Amino acid sequence: MVLQKKKYGNLDMIALSFKVSPLYSLIFAVQRILGALLPTISIFVNAQFINTAMAVLNKKADMRAIHMPIILLAAIMVYQVLIGVLMNFVNCRAKIYYRMKLRPEMIEKRARLQYRHIEDPKTADLIKRVCPSVDENIREMYTRILDVTDTVVYILGIVLTLFTQIWWVALFILVSSVPILIIATKAGKRSYDADKEMAKVDRRANYLSDVLKSREAVEERSVYGYAGKLNELYGKRYDFARKFRLKVSRSNFIKNKMGGIITSFLSVITMLAMLKPVTEGRIDFGMFIALMGAVFGLSNRLSWGVNWLVEDLARRKEYLKDLTEFMFLDEQEDADVLPKENMTFSRLEFIEVSFRYPGTDKLILDKVSFVIENGKHYSFVGVNGAGKTTITKLITGLYTNYEGNILVDGRSLRDLSPSEIKGLSSVVYQDFAKYYITLYDNIAIAHLNQQDSLADVEKAVRLAGLSEAVGKLADGLDTPLGKIQETGVDLSGGEWQRVAIARSVMSPAPLRILDEPTAALDPIGESMVYKKFEQISKGKTTIFISHRLGSTKLADIIFVLSGGKIVEKGSHSELMAEEGVYYEMFNAQAEWYAESGHTEHLAEHSTEHSNGTEAIADAG
Repeated sequence: MVLQKKKYGNLDMIALSFKVSPLYSLIFAVQRILGALLPTISIFVNAQFINTAMAVLNKKADMRAIHMPIILLAAIMVYQVLIGVLMNFVNCRAKIYYRMKLRPEMIEKRARLQYRHIEDPKTADLIKRVCPSVDENIREMYTRILDVTDTVVYILGIVLTLFTQIWWVALFILVSSVPILIIATKAGKRSYDADKEMAKVDRRANYLSDVLKSREAVEERSVYGYAGKLNELYGKRYDFARKFRLKVSRSNFIKNKMGGIITSFLSVITMLAMLKPVTEGRIDFGMFIALMGAVFGLSNRLSWGVNWLVEDLARRKEYLKDLTEFMFLDEQEDADVLPKENMTFSRLEFIEVSFRYPGTDKLILDKVSFVIENGKHYSFVGVNGAGKTTITKLITGLYTNYEGNILVDGRSLRDLSPSEIKGLSSVVYQDFAKYYITLYDNIAIAHLNQQDSLADVEKAVRLAGLSEAVGKLADGLDTPLGKIQETGVDLSGGEWQRVAIARSVMSPAPLRILDEPTAALDPIGESMVYKKFEQISKGKTTIFISHRLGSTKLADIIFVLSGGKIVEKGSHSELMAEEGVYYEMFNAQAEWYAESGHTEHLAEHSTEHSNGTEAIADAG
């Protein structure tokens, strides 16, 4: 494993790359050091060529004397061309290798994270910063270290060469470079701080940009015509960030120009200092010309290259801090195991369970106790925020930081293995997932333990009422869903809903939970879906979660939640007879049916459970 739970520091900019690939890291290091030495070597080769060419022209040397300098110059040029082509190829291969090596590790780490980190906005932002670009950041931070090495070797090579000619000029350039490096360092830090300051503005602008461009929002953009207004908001946010960065860039530009003036001054001083030794013959003309070219190249790099290098190094160091924080996030043990096959239970019991979400003070569940028995149908009802979905999150093991106890056949839920917890239940959530893979895989993914599941998938399709939709697809179950692939097909909202239900049917889990996946439907449509789900779940234990009461009569026992507590419990008829909270909620919702002209439908659904399911008894 390359990525470990540790505090990452500056040395890890090198170590991480070598852990990923010692070979590629060594190739890059050797190539960059040779590249850094080349300007110094070129000084002597160019000097020799100029001196020899002048000697030949002045009849002081034979024509054959120029052959070796020309061969050396040609060798340098050929090397630069070939190494450029070769390193482009190596870089492409390295990018692929780093991605294949690091992204699976990052995916596995994300899969092991405790669920609370996914719902926490702070850690969710951290995950977004760290995960998508892990391979690029590790590769680039090593490249920046090589850039530093390249720059140091380049500067030392030229300064040492100058030292052999006029020692005090070399020392003068070395000392005068210090303020230039300080200016560049501060400018780089200011640029990074500006980027960090504008990160929130950028995120908001990018969100507006996504809304303006995304396929998901195209219908509402057309209907409401808000594109112009959002464009205006986007323009304001973008322009604010642009002006802020421009101000910093202008300040840096002026200071870098001052650095450029200093380096230009150094170049002029160097040239003037070398004129007398050249005229006196202590420095030959070829060395003078070659050295001056190298000095001007050095001033250009000191003026601009160091600024960008410092800025990017600061950014990579911040990434290491984020990576450290990410790797120390708590993990769920054995989170990536498959659900246990043939998991069963007779009794699931909540005993005085209290819960609040991490980082908050509000008590969502307050000493809640109830029993779920195998083979029965249950319904949890209450207003939004009453704690209904929280109960499903505790049952499925997403949160373990609750008080009290949850028992499965006498065993604490905390003592069950992740495989057993996964095998206990299947859930159709309100915001169920839409996987842009084939329809077959969308359903079969719920039972990965089963190798050949075509018959079971076809059965799930039939029970979920998807047969007609599948029949219309050109490739049937092998049709890719979504618009990612050219042959992909997008389903309607109701069809996606049935796909989610088919997944639940496909799962062999003994407990099936329907957590308001029909919230976007009207109450009558919701009732029909719940009735269908109840019918195809015969022999299983089911839990219906809803704040609307059109489906509650399907349940054997209804739990009414209010203020984090179970305030009532019983069948539909029992709770109506009590004339308590449930009675008031049901009658309040009944007024909607009456006002909408659906009183007959309400009366039909107010009958006993057995009568309510006769019309679809043949669906199973």
